[in-house]
Amino acid sequence: MSSPAAPKTADDTLFTPLWRNISFTLMWTSTAASGFGDRMIMLASLALLGGLAANTDSTSIQAGTQFWFFLPYVFFAVFGGWLADRLPRKWVLFTCDETRAGLLFWAYFSLAAAGGMAVLAPEAHWRVFAMLFMIGIFAAIFNPTRNAIVPQIVDRSQLQPANALVLVIGVVFSMIGMVVGGWLIVPEDAGSVRMGLLMGATFYLVSGTFFAFMRPKPAHSFAASSTATSPPETQSKTSIADALSYALHHKRVLKLIATDVLVWSAAALMFSGVIGLCKAHFGLEGKELLEDFSYISAVLGVGMLAGAIVVAGIRTRHESGTVIGTALVMAGLSVIAVSMIPYKPVTYTGAFLVGLFGNIAIVTVLSMLQSIVPNHVRGAVLGLNAMMSTLFSVIIYFTIWQMSNADAVIIYALMVLGPILMAIGAFTMLNYLRHGPMPSVAGNVFRHGVRLFVLVWHRARWVGRHHIPATGPVVLACNHTTALDPFVMQSASPRMIRWLMLTSYRFPLLEPFWRLINPICLEMPKGADKAEPGIKQVRQIVSELKKGDIVGIFPEGNLQYEKRILKPFEHGVATCARLSGAAIVPCWIHGTPKSRHMLVHFFRPTHTTLYFGKPFTPGRKESVQDITAELRRRMIALAPDEVEEEAETSHS
Repeated sequence: MSSPAAPKTADDTLFTPLWRNISFTLMWTSTAASGFGDRMIMLASLALLGGLAANTDSTSIQAGTQFWFFLPYVFFAVFGGWLADRLPRKWVLFTCDETRAGLLFWAYFSLAAAGGMAVLAPEAHWRVFAMLFMIGIFAAIFNPTRNAIVPQIVDRSQLQPANALVLVIGVVFSMIGMVVGGWLIVPEDAGSVRMGLLMGATFYLVSGTFFAFMRPKPAHSFAASSTATSPPETQSKTSIADALSYALHHKRVLKLIATDVLVWSAAALMFSGVIGLCKAHFGLEGKELLEDFSYISAVLGVGMLAGAIVVAGIRTRHESGTVIGTALVMAGLSVIAVSMIPYKPVTYTGAFLVGLFGNIAIVTVLSMLQSIVPNHVRGAVLGLNAMMSTLFSVIIYFTIWQMSNADAVIIYALMVLGPILMAIGAFTMLNYLRHGPMPSVAGNVFRHGVRLFVLVWHRARWVGRHHIPATGPVVLACNHTTALDPFVMQSASPRMIRWLMLTSYRFPLLEPFWRLINPICLEMPKGADKAEPGIKQVRQIVSELKKGDIVGIFPEGNLQYEKRILKPFEHGVATCARLSGAAIVPCWIHGTPKSRHMLVHFFRPTHTTLYFGKPFTPGRKESVQDITAELRRRMIALAPDEVEEEAETSHS
């Protein structure tokens, strides 16, 4: 055996918790200030364009402000991602927000002499649209840059909660800006609009200043995944065409971008429709319309906050298809309820649920893109994603803006949107659940359910999974702590694991379950007082290994229950691996519940971690004692804490 003991991987290093990460704190506070500034300019624009009057089509005007603000994303989002891959990202963020602050200060001073009504004459509307377009340019550069820098300031395992917090804080403070703007801005008072612009400019100024103090890791010091390493010298040579080529050649990236396009398009339709719902369902206008519009929008933000908390808590990046599909189905149901039931409690509840499930989908998609796209094209790919998402949103905004009687039509559009979201979500979820390493559809559905359980309830994470060989016979050898261990290991493994069990335990009542996992059933030798395999059983295991399967074996033979004492090893792993030529992957499971009761093993919440070591293949001439000793050494090397051992006894 030439391989050394498996060293700790980079994933094992301790990382700074998010709440103590200064750079991350600066990011989310800056994002909050920036989101507040965005809302102030949007509300000020709505007032200046007359969107709050009873005799105007408020839905159309609201969509017009969104169209001009997001139109620059179509032209500048990919360029912004390209800049993010070539220039220091924190200074790109700094420049974007400081420039937006300057534009709002200019708008404030240009309205300094204005008085009376805040509504501009139709021939002056182009000034508002031009201001929105200019601010939108820097927003289009800002967003892909911010998304690209997140993996430089947090650990990869923290991406999902970090994205959830950054996105939702931006939205929540946007909604706070909506509420504050609803109180502050009065359609009959131009001075209130000036004050809103001044407040927005101040928040942009603060946001940009905070970015200057961030300390992101150098872009070349890490990769987005274990297979996505890019040397420093390639980063300056990456072009937009490279990013487009990367996306086109990776179907998973294309599917994620398509999902993001769907979610943001639905969000554009929903957000445009809120003001129309308030007018059509409740007959509101003027100040009352602005207040209800801002309150419902704020409830959407609170829902997104709840979604962020859910995503940060469950950490289900590994079950993205299940999560995204479920979120789309529930968001579709909520949209149907909001559009069809003219009752304020239903509208507010539906808005909350749309925000909750919509943000779950958004955060999951973004986290997956950040995880699988290599750093040297991450900014450009995220810019491409932003461009495509916004392109469809802009088309929706433009269509509504040019639509006659949009206040009435928008309700029917939402009635159609709900079933579409439900259908796509159901298809996504069912298609995802039926695929996996198990030999049957039912087996894969079962595995996905188990993965959700161990990821959510037991906070499971795994380190070094790439050490499992993609093909060929493998023995996964792990310490045995609880009855939960096989479920955690199968959840982590990209291949189906064949488990050993005694025929006497194959109860007929559980036969459907046994068919799902297809265990290797062994007969205990007559007169044996323990389950150590005999010659017949070893031949059976070796036969399965020679078919190229993965076999899971616990070399201790018994559970550790309440005390984490590593018991003496049987020689079954060494014997089977030597005879079959299988690679042995040492594993170590840590953090499972300590109890003598099986139900406690499953239902007491934990923080469970599974470590995989480097595989080694024993030679046929090596003794089983030497192989077993080497396996034990490698397993102990994986353990995060000092291992307490029972005294070794002789086993033949």
